[in-house]
Amino acid sequence: MRLDEGTYRASSQSQEIMYDVVRRENDSWICSCFDHYYRQVRCKHIIAVQVSLELRNKVHENTVIQPITISTRVACGSSHLKRFGVRHNKCGDIQRFCCLDCAKTFSVNLGFARMKHSPQAITTAMQMYFSGESFGNTATATLHLIGTRVSHQIVYNWI
Repeated sequence: MRLDEGTYRASSQSQEIMYDVVRRENDSWICSCFDHYYRQVRCKHIIAVQVSLELRNKVHENTVIQPITISTRVACGSSHLKRFGVRHNKCGDIQRFCCLDCAKTFSVNLGFARMKHSPQAITTAMQMYFSGESFGNTATATLHLIGTRVSHQIVYNWI
């Protein structure tokens, strides 16, 4: 669990104890566990924090959000489109389009196709997980505040 940019909390595997993992100025790490304190080696809590940071940085590097433009129909390649009503679902209204050349209707998939919950709930869950929250805390505390009841397994599937 991330407390701030240089301070983390890691749980023990065998006991109900939380250890503090702190980054020093010279990019070295200190852990409050006995293994690190007495042996002065990089313990598993420090390794877990470093892996989490590397994963977060890798996700941040690969995240590119492209703006959506409706200029051509994907199937036939036509650029003669018109708006053709709105499709209603539980999460909100989605604009439909009609191709004037082939007369087919379609709507734009924003990446949340076949998702039962709202895009706001899904993106909030992902944001909370990648900021250091656990699956359980994300499912119970955060999503419950915005009115969405899901299990930790659903949050895991979204990630």
